[in-house]
Amino acid sequence: MALTDVQSRDEEQERQYLAEAVHLLNTELERLTSSIDKSARTIEEQKEHMWTNRRDMDSAEKANLRAMVDMSIALGEHAAMTRKRIERLLDSPYFGRVDFHTRGETGARAHYIGVHNFSDPETQEILIHDWRAPVSSLYYDFESGKAFFETPGGTTHGEITGKRQYKIQGGRLEYMFESTLNIGDDILQWELSRSADDKMKNIVATIQREQNAVIRNDTAQVLILQGVAGSGKTSIALHRVAFLLYRFKDNLSSDNVMILSPNKVFGDYIANVLPELGEEQTAEIDFDKIAGKFLAKVTDYETFSEQVVNLLDHVDEAAAERMRYKATTEFVTSLDAWITSRAHEEFAPREIEQKYKRLSAEWVADAFDESPTLPVFTRLDRMANRAVKLLQQDVLDKGGKWATADTTSVRRQVRAMFPYKDALAVYKAFYQDPARRSLFKPLGRKRIEYADVFPLIYTMIRTARQENYGHIRHLLVDEMQDYTPIRYAVVRELFSCKMTILGDSNQSVNPFSSSSLSVIHSIFPEADCLELCKSYRSTTEITDFAQNISRNNKLIPIARHGLPPQVIACADQRDQEAQILTLIEQHRHSDHRSLGIVCKTVAQAKTLYRALSEAGVELTFLDYDSTAFAGGIVITSAHISKGLEFDAVIVPHVDDTNYSNEMDRCMLYIACTRAIHELHLTHDGPLSRFLEFAKEPKSRLGVVDAETAEIRDRTTDARVG
Repeated sequence: MALTDVQSRDEEQERQYLAEAVHLLNTELERLTSSIDKSARTIEEQKEHMWTNRRDMDSAEKANLRAMVDMSIALGEHAAMTRKRIERLLDSPYFGRVDFHTRGETGARAHYIGVHNFSDPETQEILIHDWRAPVSSLYYDFESGKAFFETPGGTTHGEITGKRQYKIQGGRLEYMFESTLNIGDDILQWELSRSADDKMKNIVATIQREQNAVIRNDTAQVLILQGVAGSGKTSIALHRVAFLLYRFKDNLSSDNVMILSPNKVFGDYIANVLPELGEEQTAEIDFDKIAGKFLAKVTDYETFSEQVVNLLDHVDEAAAERMRYKATTEFVTSLDAWITSRAHEEFAPREIEQKYKRLSAEWVADAFDESPTLPVFTRLDRMANRAVKLLQQDVLDKGGKWATADTTSVRRQVRAMFPYKDALAVYKAFYQDPARRSLFKPLGRKRIEYADVFPLIYTMIRTARQENYGHIRHLLVDEMQDYTPIRYAVVRELFSCKMTILGDSNQSVNPFSSSSLSVIHSIFPEADCLELCKSYRSTTEITDFAQNISRNNKLIPIARHGLPPQVIACADQRDQEAQILTLIEQHRHSDHRSLGIVCKTVAQAKTLYRALSEAGVELTFLDYDSTAFAGGIVITSAHISKGLEFDAVIVPHVDDTNYSNEMDRCMLYIACTRAIHELHLTHDGPLSRFLEFAKEPKSRLGVVDAETAEIRDRTTDARVG
């Protein structure tokens, strides 16, 4: 039989299988809708019955009816959740298939893989396997030939005899092809060539082998993931959360997972991923929220965004030195040792006297020593409570009276035995050492630098018991490179749970206080460390351009070609704005959906936003107060753009006065690596020293010749096709 005949027959069989699956999904959808409607009616009837007969029912009958209502609600909620999954499957029931011949069985079985599991309601035969199911790992991890997968009952060995990939939309098969190797380049290239969505989407159809290893690691107590720009590390981390929720569904739920996000805009940008994967959205927190919770009644403080803005405006070498000192593991060790030693070295036990009753200094010393592992202020409070109880009882036993003032007096006497009234006083005292005196500089009588915020919070935690996040069983920490060792020390104190920590050391927003993979590993020595080196986001031309700004020798770009980045020299500021308006107009007539205008600072973004708005451009301005990500044309700063991506990016003001130091280099690299398909840079002064490479040869940059025009046509065809 001719090859084309075989392919035609296979495709017809696949269309029949898809049609049957869609029919069963529709049937199940109707059943679930009917079940939900029935549950709603039952609940209303039960409530009405309870209300009508409430006077005639005893407490047992009422409790029984309430239990029945609760059961009806639970059944209805479960049916509603299942219906959502069926609705998702109807658009694209599955994306892959793996044929596996299990050792000892006759013939291979076809396993279809989708976002969710689905079984034939009558036969209970699994028609579609959840991408997280054990058998689905065959699809991601193996080529044709010998393979195996792990199950709760042990390892299943066998042989992969075939793999297929599908593109299904609206329940219709658009195309399919054999994929005997790993997840095929064809679908991957197709997905990468598409325009960016308004929010981050799931990537279950294109998960690569090295990404799958991260997702399915279910043994690491702490997993540290270093990923180059565009490696999909955040998406992979979210898929890992979804996998863990599936793998440990009996003792892990969305309520037990928290994401430590860099900002609210990014949190909104990634908000769709877990719901798309059938999981409830998890709680989010950021370091600003932690700081506010601890310091609201203690002191005012500089925020992280204010620190970044100040550094971008002017680098104060003395402030930079303070940041560098407080961004080391040695600082954490020194501060911790100093705090621990205060109880031993500076607690001075004295006699307690109240109402002519006394507790000796020896009793005080013994009472303080009874709880040596507790924080010092907690020890003092516990001892004061014991003293109050003993003295009060003695007074009352002898017919005396004990007033609130007496309790206050005892507590005051106990606190006077320790020279510091609170954690802030303890922290300030740390810098009384002559060697450290210049390393603490308040920004006013009741305001501290951001570099002191988390050292102070750590001091608060180590000197008095604090409320923690004990209900959280898994914490996802993004942008790990921006957090100092002392911040991680705070995280360890607040979250005693498993963690996934991810980031890219090349994308630090503050080189004076960034953390490398090795530094973070030293804080979590038990952690598994993995690296993602393949970059999927940008075209080869954009990736090469960014590599010239800040080189990462480990980065491996995926070959996907497009237009070379364009550096546009302008006569003056007015001309630069005109050039940006031209680029915006070109974008409107392209196939691309999203455009990011990424400035170095929020102030620059705000000024340009006003100018473009006055020229009639509709765009969204994102600053540190923004809470939601918007599609279309967005203007923001490099810092806020971290983690986001756009079809096309414009980077204004790339002159040497604006991008001149190492922090500027980081910001320029971040801005350029937000681009998926096109990158344009504009300037009206001497070009930044970090873009000297772009000056020559001119034929390679910013010239739309016949070859690049052909590339544009090819990429457009890829998106349309």
